[in-house]
Amino acid sequence: MYGGPVAGRSTHLESSIPLILIIILAIFVAGQLGVINLGDIPGVGSIFGGGNQIKVGVVGTPSQGIRSYLASTDAQFQKIKLSGILRAESLKASGALKTFDVIILQGQPVCDRTARRILTEWVKGGGKLIVVGDACTRVNDDNSALGWNIGVGLLGDIMPVTVGGLTPQAEPIRRGCSSGTFTTANFGHPIVNGIKDYPFTGQTIETVPNNGNIIAYIDCGTSGRGSSATTPAIVENSALLGGKTVYFAYDPGIAGLTNGRELFINTLKYLKSQKG
Repeated sequence: MYGGPVAGRSTHLESSIPLILIIILAIFVAGQLGVINLGDIPGVGSIFGGGNQIKVGVVGTPSQGIRSYLASTDAQFQKIKLSGILRAESLKASGALKTFDVIILQGQPVCDRTARRILTEWVKGGGKLIVVGDACTRVNDDNSALGWNIGVGLLGDIMPVTVGGLTPQAEPIRRGCSSGTFTTANFGHPIVNGIKDYPFTGQTIETVPNNGNIIAYIDCGTSGRGSSATTPAIVENSALLGGKTVYFAYDPGIAGLTNGRELFINTLKYLKSQKG
């Protein structure tokens, strides 16, 4: 007498399975495309691979190109998420950087010494940092100081390049060539994987490598200098224990849309893979 109702419940459950599978598949696809963040859902992120998400923070002001890269479908497919934009001054808050996998330092030339120290300690503790152009090359309490090597235990300790120094008065940072050929220097490096040399247009910063591995450079040609010249374009710190710093001497957001986006996404994936 009880067989009928039991069979009915079983049939109802079986008919619900396809709908459940469709819902699970829809959630998975939404997570892959970055529409929802599965990594933030306890117990779910590990099932769907959300734990591999790259949470990116920007200290300063990201260029429109970098914003575009971080919002692109390529970035979403690679589980790259812009998780916050901070001013350098806000780093004084305890643990301001601990939620990020990679920090991009861009668009803020003047930083206070506390922010520089916090960024340095974060990288030495295993953090991954991308520095673009002239970010944090000056301090707010000394207009004669130019570069990352000002002070003790500051950004110069983690930067793969040097620029400036102590000068009698405030001097502009030296600019490199604005056109030439983007040229790969380390063909086996993951950042330039699949990137061929291409015409470059964009503003570069003149730097000197310091314990740095030059990944790519700009072949400036004569550039009005009377002789052939090159400018380091992408340099990583190869001697740093703990975290990792990659320096871009130009804004990859304006240096050729397709190549720039691929280079930048490659850089984020590479840094995420490095052991801190």
